[in-house]
Amino acid sequence: MQDLDFDALYGVSKGRHFYQFYKSSEDYLKVLIAYFRAGLEKGDACLWLVSRRMGVERVYEECQARIPGFSEALASGRFQMRSAEDWYLTLGRFDEARALDNARQYLEEITSAGYKVLRGAGDAGAIPHEDWPLLHSYEEKIDEFIHRFQAIGLCAYPIFECSITDTRHVLERHDGVLVGKL
Repeated sequence: MQDLDFDALYGVSKGRHFYQFYKSSEDYLKVLIAYFRAGLEKGDACLWLVSRRMGVERVYEECQARIPGFSEALASGRFQMRSAEDWYLTLGRFDEARALDNARQYLEEITSAGYKVLRGAGDAGAIPHEDWPLLHSYEEKIDEFIHRFQAIGLCAYPIFECSITDTRHVLERHDGVLVGKL
């Protein structure tokens, strides 16, 4: 994987909104670390919304081990990891207005810092499954946001929690898939 151009392989470019179905934390990390590594190599500002189930510490350690220059990017603010639950939820429930406002504020931050491209990823596993119908509505709005601001987005979904209806919504709301098996 080191010698492959991840973005070229998957058609990752500005204004695109991708999804990933993951079975395990290893699936999740394989794709997301490659995705963010490519972003840092291209000079993108990177935001990773990590769920408690994945664990920020574990993700941090994996990034530290597998992404050259990770510590410097983190120290400069070019790479940020935040809690997916804090980003998406209010009192344990999905809060679309909060999530969209957080996205707008973050875009303003990185734009004022001089970054041209925002590359972000979130984990639907942080959102209670009973709130996924609200998440599907949000996906339509965040898709418009990604296209309008020429950002790059990746939404990770735990496949074993996806119903047929959930899967259909994911397929309809995204431009393409990123997979861990190459």
